[in-house]
Amino acid sequence: MVYQDAQTTATVSGLILGGRIEIFPSMPLPEFNSPGGAAYTARFRSDATSSLYAIICSSAVPPRIETVTAMRSIENSGILRLVEGGVLTWVDGTHVYALVFQRPTAPRMMSSLSDTLQILSEDSINRNFITPMIGALTTLMNFGVVHNAVRPTNIFWRTGTNAPPQLGECLSTPAGLGQPSVFEPIERAMATPLGRGTGIHADDCYSFGVTLSCLVLGHNPLQGIDDKTIIEMKMQKGSFGAIIGNNRLSPSHIEILRGLLADDHSQRWTASDLDQWLNGRRMTPKSSDAGRKSSRHFEFMGHEYWQVAPLAKALSENVLEATKVIENESLNKWLRRAMNDPDRAKEVETVISELKQSGKTSRYEDQLVARVCIALDYRAPIRYRGISVMPSGIAAMLVEAMQTGGNNLQILSEIISSQLPLLWIQMQKDTKIDYLDMNQLFDRMKNLMEKTSFGNGVERAIYEANSSLPCLSPMLRNQYVVSPKMLPSALERVASGGNKPRDPVDRHIAAFLIARERKSESSLAPIGLSEGTPGRNMAILALLSELQYKYGPDSLPALTSWIAPMADPVIRRYLSNSLRETIQKQAKEAVNDGSITRLHKIVDNQKLIERDRKDFIAARLLYLNIQKEIAHLEASIQNKDSVMKSSGKPIAASISSLVAVVLVLAAALRALFNALFTPSGML
Repeated sequence: MVYQDAQTTATVSGLILGGRIEIFPSMPLPEFNSPGGAAYTARFRSDATSSLYAIICSSAVPPRIETVTAMRSIENSGILRLVEGGVLTWVDGTHVYALVFQRPTAPRMMSSLSDTLQILSEDSINRNFITPMIGALTTLMNFGVVHNAVRPTNIFWRTGTNAPPQLGECLSTPAGLGQPSVFEPIERAMATPLGRGTGIHADDCYSFGVTLSCLVLGHNPLQGIDDKTIIEMKMQKGSFGAIIGNNRLSPSHIEILRGLLADDHSQRWTASDLDQWLNGRRMTPKSSDAGRKSSRHFEFMGHEYWQVAPLAKALSENVLEATKVIENESLNKWLRRAMNDPDRAKEVETVISELKQSGKTSRYEDQLVARVCIALDYRAPIRYRGISVMPSGIAAMLVEAMQTGGNNLQILSEIISSQLPLLWIQMQKDTKIDYLDMNQLFDRMKNLMEKTSFGNGVERAIYEANSSLPCLSPMLRNQYVVSPKMLPSALERVASGGNKPRDPVDRHIAAFLIARERKSESSLAPIGLSEGTPGRNMAILALLSELQYKYGPDSLPALTSWIAPMADPVIRRYLSNSLRETIQKQAKEAVNDGSITRLHKIVDNQKLIERDRKDFIAARLLYLNIQKEIAHLEASIQNKDSVMKSSGKPIAASISSLVAVVLVLAAALRALFNALFTPSGML
């Protein structure tokens, strides 16, 4: 039976999320699919009539889990309500992240950006669309959430009705990944979609401005134009000029759209400005849309450039030719004379000088052009070796590079190690305190990537930069371990499978635990020793023992059997045969019970190890003394003449003395006898 609407009761069993949500894989809802995954019917277990839907995140990069808590706290009729988010066991046994939302009551405002919209009156647009949308943007701002997915295809609204529009979900992919470039400010549109990063509240306001333009005009004014051309049009004409063009609008809509589409985000209207506009306060937007133009063009690669931003973009795309115009100082002269911008020229000189003082590297040209482009157009993304990324988007790009391999991981590592993000931050004109956390993060990432010890390096940097990233260990690919407490059970499932690796701990797991558990680096360092080393085995046993003790479950039979052989070299350290046999018996019982904690205590009993050591030392000393005595006796027996001489002389002397005594006594007795009993001696 198909679960068609809120009044239909599903008769098939579903998958349980968080104990209270039931999701039905056999009941897809393609009309609610998102860039991050497919949608399926869902409901509260306690309410068969509840109308929910779930997005099963299937993107190669994780969703915005760090924003889930904030979005669950938001209750605004203009924002699709997030009900639940968590890890779910899917039908094929893999573990996935699921997001559950209250089902919207209206269709998408536009099912495709090529659709046309009904032309509405100014009053209807202001009352039924702008007003509730300002409320939604204000709520997001107050909760510190940047949506990054405001567009007509992600707004649910029956055009022209009194029911408020609802902003769709923004969590199933990293920020900006599913957003068409036309709805992004120029600088974010220039970045790789995955490398756009979270952005700021003013970026949502810009997206709202483009969306409002579509509604006011009744269609997407830039439909059919490729992204590169759209970016160039916005650079040359400003976003307002590129999007609105020569279309005639009401004064109030011109005012709000100029404010929302300002290319300088510091001049762009935010929710606070929009609220004032609603209350009748007239504001004149400051327009710097087209950017400053030079008095004389700069010719590069056969093209004429009158503005800095388009020139910087061209330089970044032609490194070798760009290096020539930078080093022959023609660029600097143009900035000073034609652009009349000595400050920017000085910044360019500074970054060139700093790079040369550091010594030329194997990537000198790439470094030079990247740094000069940052100085020329500080709002633009970092552009280095074919990668265009905002500093806040580097973390997500690192994740993809780690999973897919290729050369991007090396390029991103070079971006961090050469401190290009720190240069980008230094060049920003905003208050530097806004970038303090980012500055500290990249400084820490650089230091971590230079460490080679087990659990550090690029793996550690990735987890530090992505606070909600699941463990990327290849053995946990289908387990979606987002916290250390999920690790023991996940490893048990891996151990039960038929394709487990040699060891249950790799560099990713170690880095994940250091970042999430704040485990001591020194306690995990021995795991990097050679295979079979007792210290290495004990470190793995100690780690898994602690995890089981803290998070359970009490029995992990498959995992314990997996690591049991690691205990053998440790048990062989015991010197007493009888004690070793006893420990082996106890260890076998612990393995059968699935208790890594008990196994670790048995084989790593420090008191028993010390007693065994002392007993061995005592036994060895006794053995050495006995051996010494035996050797002495054997050496003596081997020399018979010496034995005879040393033994015969005392015996002969004793006998001689005895004979002498006997003879003396005999003579004395004879003399006495003769004196007493011979006639001459009688009276």
